[in-house]
Amino acid sequence: MSYLTKIEYGNSFDSDISIRVIADHIRAIVFMLSEGLIPSNEGRGYVLRRIIRRASRHAKNLNIFEPFLYKLTDSVIDVLGNIYPEIVKENERIKKLLKLEEERFMKTINIGIELLDNLIEQLKSINIKTIPGEEIFKLYDTYGLPLDFAKDIAMDAGMKIDEEAFQKELELQRQRSKGSYFDYEAKPFKYDFNLTNIKTDFIGYDMFETEAFVKLILKDGKEIDVLKEGEEGEIILDKTPFYGESGGQVGDKGEIYSNNSHADVLDTKKPVVNIVSHHVKITKGSVRKDQRVHARINSLYRKDIMRNHTATHLLHKALRIVLGEHVKQSGSLVESERLRFDFTHFKALTSKELKDVEDIVNEKIMENLSVNTETKTLQEAISSGAVALFDEKYGELVRVVSIDSFSKELCGGTHCNATGEIGLFIITSEGSVASGIRRIEALTGRHALKFIRDKNKELTDIKRYLKSDKPIEKIEKLLSDIKMYEKELEKLKSEISKDISIDKHIYKKDGLNIVKIRKDGLNHDELRLFADNIKSKIKSGIILVASVRDTQAAIVCMVTKDLIDRYNAGEIVKKISELAGGKGGGRSEMAQGGTKQLEKLDEALEQIYYIL
Repeated sequence: MSYLTKIEYGNSFDSDISIRVIADHIRAIVFMLSEGLIPSNEGRGYVLRRIIRRASRHAKNLNIFEPFLYKLTDSVIDVLGNIYPEIVKENERIKKLLKLEEERFMKTINIGIELLDNLIEQLKSINIKTIPGEEIFKLYDTYGLPLDFAKDIAMDAGMKIDEEAFQKELELQRQRSKGSYFDYEAKPFKYDFNLTNIKTDFIGYDMFETEAFVKLILKDGKEIDVLKEGEEGEIILDKTPFYGESGGQVGDKGEIYSNNSHADVLDTKKPVVNIVSHHVKITKGSVRKDQRVHARINSLYRKDIMRNHTATHLLHKALRIVLGEHVKQSGSLVESERLRFDFTHFKALTSKELKDVEDIVNEKIMENLSVNTETKTLQEAISSGAVALFDEKYGELVRVVSIDSFSKELCGGTHCNATGEIGLFIITSEGSVASGIRRIEALTGRHALKFIRDKNKELTDIKRYLKSDKPIEKIEKLLSDIKMYEKELEKLKSEISKDISIDKHIYKKDGLNIVKIRKDGLNHDELRLFADNIKSKIKSGIILVASVRDTQAAIVCMVTKDLIDRYNAGEIVKKISELAGGKGGGRSEMAQGGTKQLEKLDEALEQIYYIL
């Protein structure tokens, strides 16, 4: 660090503090980035961003005003790489992400300073000498503007900052940050009853239906004994094939019924460990506590979800093959109709990269690889090479989903037995959702087939409308023809003024040539060209032209160079436009205006003779 900053450690108390802060923070930054964390504005990502920005602010204290921290990662790896090999493996990704975040901070802090200058100017104009702490905190939180920086700028302007209000806002943000740290965890079950003897055995990995007993019924958060026809509520069974929403996979739908009752299961949640809650609507009879029922999931809906979930594992691996090992899952949503996969990457994927990813996934589907699951201890799973998610909480025992030798991940979701069951995989979109985070949306199975059929129908319709079996060629020809016709139209319009007889439109007043013409149907550009052509013909004079198109009138005035010391086109157009109920203005040699009050246009144009 001393080599890069040209500042020796031990020479100054202040610089020593900054060097120690950077040395401490760079270690934390390297490890957090190596674990797949991305700087963001919430949760752990916000903590990481704050650490990077604090280290960057101390770099400024060492007279470093460009990205600098990323240059220190090699030193951390040289010292700790033998003990923590994962940071060696992720070194290039760490550097790229850190440099990107530093560059972003440099830009935002400059914006913060500019906004503070504007704020000071506004406060001075109303004789306020104290800058509100809330405003300074906004600049600090949004743009990373340090309080010390703000105090110096305020002092130079003869002002001070309400630091008490700033500290109050800072404390509130700390509390919010702590709260968001746990946002990923399951929310507590907020009901007034004892859960000690209640447990749901999930059997849905192997079975789609089962006999069960109703252990608990809830309505509006309260325990009840019976749920009647037409009512909605929550039913908890002693065992269930229904998968409760978790790990990015949506909950199952289906039905719970008996001889005298029927309930549609609209959604399934897993509010706490070992409890599955079925959100139901009673469509027949009533359901009672301790009643024996039959629970059956919608198998078509479940199989669609299974296809999408297994496809996300294939997609994750394919992305790492095509883009690099820095790719890590950053979130997902597995529904019946589509899948959404968020991952760490620095830029948009090219068309070729998307094609390569899609090809790899479909190749693995056609190979019909077996999908196997097994339960292991967390340490055994990690040691076997299974991929774990940084933000996910795992118990002592975990479920490992392996797709032959191609992919191995910790996952509690439902999956196909073999990749061939996915059928087809199509990427429908790719884009950015946050800094360093990309998102792919895709379809599988019957929904992918429907997508292809819809696109094929669109293509068939286009062919029919174009009356061609080669629509691309036909469209290219049409576009070429349009460009040609547009050029011809412009040429014809430019010749309009050439063909017009100017002599009969010239009015002479005290030796001054005045030309006033109204020619409807021209746009602003065409009207200016029209006036310019007239100007070139009369050599000396004042030209006033107007044109009505749709519900708007355009007015253009030009004054030849020999007259601009006596007449001003801007003033002329302004007066004419105001008389016509509109507005106008411009330079002394050329100006334009307009109005929507078309009934006043002709009378206003006639006033040119009197204005001059």
